[in-house]
Amino acid sequence: MRAVTALIVMSSIALGVLAERLTPATEPGSQPATPRRGAATKPARPAVALEPALEKYARGEYAAAAGMLEGPYKEGPTSIQHRLILARAYIHVGRRDEALAVLKSVHADDKENGEANTLTGGLLLERGQAAEALEFLQTAHRLKKDATTASALGRCYWVLGPLAKAKPLLEEAAATDVRNPDNSFILGKICLARGLGALAQRHLLAAQEAGLDSQEFHLLLLRAYLMQEKFVGPIVVRRLPGAPQAAAVVEGMLVLGPVPGRPGEYRLCEKLCGLYEGCQVLRRDPKNAEGLYAAARGWLAAAELEQAANPLAELTAVEPDTRRVLDLRGKMLIAKKDFAGVQALLAKPGAVRAFGPEGLATLSYRAGMVLRGDGRREEALAMFAQAEKLQPVWGQVMRATAGLLMAMGKRDEARRYYARMVEMFPDAADIDELRNQLKNLGGAAVEEAKDDTQATDATDVQGIPAVEIRKKAPVVPATQGGRNVIQEKGGDE
Repeated sequence: MRAVTALIVMSSIALGVLAERLTPATEPGSQPATPRRGAATKPARPAVALEPALEKYARGEYAAAAGMLEGPYKEGPTSIQHRLILARAYIHVGRRDEALAVLKSVHADDKENGEANTLTGGLLLERGQAAEALEFLQTAHRLKKDATTASALGRCYWVLGPLAKAKPLLEEAAATDVRNPDNSFILGKICLARGLGALAQRHLLAAQEAGLDSQEFHLLLLRAYLMQEKFVGPIVVRRLPGAPQAAAVVEGMLVLGPVPGRPGEYRLCEKLCGLYEGCQVLRRDPKNAEGLYAAARGWLAAAELEQAANPLAELTAVEPDTRRVLDLRGKMLIAKKDFAGVQALLAKPGAVRAFGPEGLATLSYRAGMVLRGDGRREEALAMFAQAEKLQPVWGQVMRATAGLLMAMGKRDEARRYYARMVEMFPDAADIDELRNQLKNLGGAAVEEAKDDTQATDATDVQGIPAVEIRKKAPVVPATQGGRNVIQEKGGDE
C-alpha cells in the first residue's frame, strides 16, 4: 500500500504544472498538440476542464475528484491526462481494480506513456503479480530514470529473485529519495541475505531515519547486530534522577543497572547493539525467541547476570536443547563460576550433537581460562586437556596449556607443547616467539624436538599418538564457529 501511494504522491507545485499542461489552449491561433508517435489518433470528446478536479485532488479530496472525473470517462473517450488523474484518484480511495481498468485504456492508446506504466506496474507488484509488473516497470524506467521508477523496478527484481539487478536500482533510488524508507529497508534485507551485517545495519538505520518503525524492522536490525557480534553497546556511567529500572530507555540509551557502592549512578549502554534491539522486540512481543536470545546474550555480555536469567529461562522453555540455548547456559555457568555445572552441561546427553566437538572445546577452553585467572591451575589444566581432546590441533588451547605448564614449573611438558606448535604451525605469526620459547626450554632445533618428543612422549596427555597428530595436522580442517581454529595469533586469549 505504502509503495503504491509513493508512486502517486504529487506536490502542489507538480499539480500546478500539470494543470497548466492539461488546460485546453484558448489563445487565438493556437494549434492542437501533435500526437506522440505510437499514440492513438481516434477522436475524443470535447476537452473537459480539469482544474476543479485537480484542485480537489491537490486538497486530498480524492473521492470528490474521482466523482468529477468518472462521469465524463464513462460517457465516452476522454484525454489520456484525464484518465491518469482519475486512475490516481481511484488508487487513493482504494478502488484499485477500477484504476487498473482505466490504465488499461491508456495503454491501448499509448503503450509508451511513462506514468501509466509506472502506476500499472506498482499496482500489479502490490498484488503479488511481480512477473506481470516487470514489463511495465522496465518500460517506465527506460522512459524516465528517476527515483520513483528505479525504486519500483528494484523492488520488482527483489521479489522475483535477481538481487544483482535489484541492488543497484534500489541504491540509486535511496541516494536520490532519502525520505522513502522502503528502498533502504529492502537493501538491508539483501545485505543480511548475503551475510553483510555492517552494510545491513547502515541501510536499516537509514530506513529508520526516514521514519520506518516496525517489529520486522527491529528484528532485522537485531540480526544485523548479532551477525557482527555487537551484543552490547559501549557502556557509560551516568548519574540519573530517581530510580530507573533495568531496560528503561533514558537519554536514548538502555539502563543496565546501578553501579554497586555508588548511589545514584547507573550503567547505560548505547543503542547500536543487539541488547537494545532485543528489548525493543520484546516490548512488542514478550515471547519472541529472537528477542529473548538477543536480550539474554546482551545482558551476559554486560555482566548483568540477574537480568540475563529471565530471558534465558523463557528461551529455554521454548527451545530447551538448541545449540544457542546450551551455549548461553554454558556462558552463564562460567560467569557464575559454577564449574561443576559446566562439567554437567558437557556431559549432558545430546551435548555433542547440539554443540559439535568445536563448541564443547570452546566451552571447556573458556572455563579453563576463568579457572586459570582464579589461580586454580590444576583444574584449568584439566579443562584445557578436555578441550584439546575434542580439538587436538587447536593452537589457542595449546598455547594456553603451554603457558600454564610454564607457570607451574612443568618445563618438560611445556617444551613438548612448544615443539608440537613449532612443527604444526610453521607459518604462525608468532613462530619466532614459539621457537625462542622452545630454545629456552632446551629444544635447540625442531628436528631435536621431534626426536625428543617421539622418544619421551609416545602419546600426548589424552592418549593420542603425537606422531599421528603431527601427520594429521596439515590436513585436519578443524573449525571453530566457521573459522580455522589453527590460530596464527600468539599469546593466550
